[in-house]
Amino acid sequence: MWRNRTDGFLKAALVFFTGPNGTDANKTIMFEAACERNVPGSALSCNVDQRSFKAYLSRWLAATTLLAPWTADTIMPLMRSSALAAAQSCSGGSDGVTCGNKWWTQGWDGSYGVGEQMSALEVIQSNLISRARGPLSGATGGTSKGDPSAGDGGVNGRPKEADALGSSDRKGATALTVMLVLMMLGAAW
Repeated sequence: MWRNRTDGFLKAALVFFTGPNGTDANKTIMFEAACERNVPGSALSCNVDQRSFKAYLSRWLAATTLLAPWTADTIMPLMRSSALAAAQSCSGGSDGVTCGNKWWTQGWDGSYGVGEQMSALEVIQSNLISRARGPLSGATGGTSKGDPSAGDGGVNGRPKEADALGSSDRKGATALTVMLVLMMLGAAW
């Protein structure tokens, strides 16, 4: 069941590799489907979140290959072709290394910003995922111990009981409540 659902998510994510026109030869290059589509009359402009979307998609697709190794044959060729296209887009600006947003244009598209830089960096470094270690567990070297009492010193996995309220606690709470009510009434008057 887990594998079927993972494959379903992966299949849905492939919409970001269908090419901006849906029939382009660039079907292995990542693009932001919501704002890079070549729709007649559209300005093809992406907002700030959409400009960094490819960074997050790249990171999580690469991480998926560690958690679900059977997906690597689908994901890694897409990461490689997208990384090459992203590297070509990093050829603009006054410094000659500013990255663009539309990698399928085969060069810098004139856009720039932190989202474009993040996306290019992430898709390029995602190609190194096979050299990364997978998530740790208790059996593979992880050292974190669970603490159901959330570190408050509870007993037998149960949180520590709150201290009982004393008379001075009640008197203080009453005084603060009266003071706040008087302040609100005074402000309203």
